[in-house]
Amino acid sequence: MGNPPPSRARWLALALFVVTLLAYRPAYAAGFVWDDDFYVTANPHLADLAGLARIWVPGHTPQYYPAVFTSFWLQEKLHGLAPFGYHLVNVLLHAGAALLAWRVFHELGLRGAGFVGLFFALHPVHVESVAWIAERKNVLSAVFYLAAALAWLRFQRHHDPGDVRTGRWHVGWYALCCALFLAALLAKSVTCSLPAALVLVLWFQRRRLTLRRLAPLVPLFALGLVLALHTAHYEHTRVITESAADFELSFLTRTAIATRALCFYLQKLLVPWPLAFIYPRWTIEPGALVTWWAALALLTATGASLVAWKRGVRGPFLALAFFAGTLFPALGYFDVYPLRYSFVADHFQYLASLGPFALLAPQLARLSMRAQAAAALGLALALGALTQLQSRAYHDAETLWRTTLARNPEAWMARGNLAQSLAERGAHGEALAELELGLAAVSSASGRRDLELSRALVLGQLGRAAESLAALEALQASGGGQELRLAGALERLGRFEEARTWREQALSGPLRPRALVPVALFELGRGDPERATALLMEHLEAHPEDLDALLFLADARAACGDLAGAIRAAEEARTALRARGDARTLALVERRLAQLRAGR
Repeated sequence: MGNPPPSRARWLALALFVVTLLAYRPAYAAGFVWDDDFYVTANPHLADLAGLARIWVPGHTPQYYPAVFTSFWLQEKLHGLAPFGYHLVNVLLHAGAALLAWRVFHELGLRGAGFVGLFFALHPVHVESVAWIAERKNVLSAVFYLAAALAWLRFQRHHDPGDVRTGRWHVGWYALCCALFLAALLAKSVTCSLPAALVLVLWFQRRRLTLRRLAPLVPLFALGLVLALHTAHYEHTRVITESAADFELSFLTRTAIATRALCFYLQKLLVPWPLAFIYPRWTIEPGALVTWWAALALLTATGASLVAWKRGVRGPFLALAFFAGTLFPALGYFDVYPLRYSFVADHFQYLASLGPFALLAPQLARLSMRAQAAAALGLALALGALTQLQSRAYHDAETLWRTTLARNPEAWMARGNLAQSLAERGAHGEALAELELGLAAVSSASGRRDLELSRALVLGQLGRAAESLAALEALQASGGGQELRLAGALERLGRFEEARTWREQALSGPLRPRALVPVALFELGRGDPERATALLMEHLEAHPEDLDALLFLADARAACGDLAGAIRAAEEARTALRARGDARTLALVERRLAQLRAGR
């Protein structure tokens, strides 16, 4: 697994590819888990060609990663919503990224480049990125990132004055690098670190940082900065508005989090067990000396790497710089949603792990050929077994949350999501018990609020309407935002005028976009189809892909006596359903169209 001759390398690459596919075998039988609904199963943009266009317009998807959503759109057209295909593509992309990593480091002349590919392919810390369909962002962006790096190295051969080869094709390699880098950014903007990594490559190659060598990187830096800032703005506005208290952290606290996170990630690479979908959220006290042990350890490691650099050994500093730089967006200085419940997550270090792997690989390449073969086999078996075991946690949502709670019993997010999974399959009593356990242990104010809301909803599902209403009223009094749920609870108790008051309050506040359809249905049911029509049309202006709203509009227009308008709305829904291939719903719409045409 060092740097074998080309003929042998091809067979080893094929073997690594096959072993990777085998290691992730449990994922092929897995279903959809957390956030997969936003990305795939409940994503209306996957339905038709218009949805594909909307994917590329900012604001229509949970995150602006159109390359990822386009891949989901294509798969939905090929095999619908069967999860096997989505899992298989994730594994294939990951295996491809591992082979590209091998190729990139081989191109750099790193001894043991094959070991980098082996570590990357089979390390269990990457299971979260591969077995979780929503994390297609990581595996797809890594393929583009590494392919862009490879194109850059080919461009560098012809462009750099220190190399003998020159020729017209260097412009083509540069253009290809830029295109692949843009594709990587459109899959996940954390790949903006590539130009900085290419500066580290120049240092690794012991080349001076001249203007000629750095100038071609300027457009890449600019492109990466624009898309990174766009993502940061989106995350900031989204997470702050949802739970500001979880992100009220001083710069000193964030620095303590960042240093501890870096040490945590390194430890998980060296000892990859146990791994958890949600790790405990640390309590950070900047005034306590013990808080800064990680910072001291990192300063010591950085100092040692600089001493080694002075002695001509550049690997440790470059590996540490790549690792920390690639992880920087997720270290706590920027507000990202997972910080609500944990300061670390396995998928954050997917690309960054290449740095430590590249530092370790040359040490293994120093072994004899027989020892290298034994090491490669042993690592493949050990890491592959751990990866296969970790992949089983992603079988379905309930399995994922139960596994998470077994490794982190205080994970309130997991507790709430497990309760939701139980409620969805009708086990409302079990769901309520889980929520009570979570409320007894949660320390986060926003976490408590989330669990209390889930408890209120489950109480309603159990038929305990008065208790559900009381819980919702308490949440409304403490933080607001429950107007629509209060209206629904009051309506179930027959208190329609009070329900109307809360619905009107929702319409007059920041909840208006979410309130349009529920209030329209309420008005339609209470005999005001004209107002229902106006509200539904306002909603459809912003969400033309909402087929349910289109069908509601058809009913509202029919109730107003506008049969022609009702038929047009139903026909629009029918066209979209035909594109989506939803035969069951299409049959219902066809029946409704026949009724409308008959004047009923």
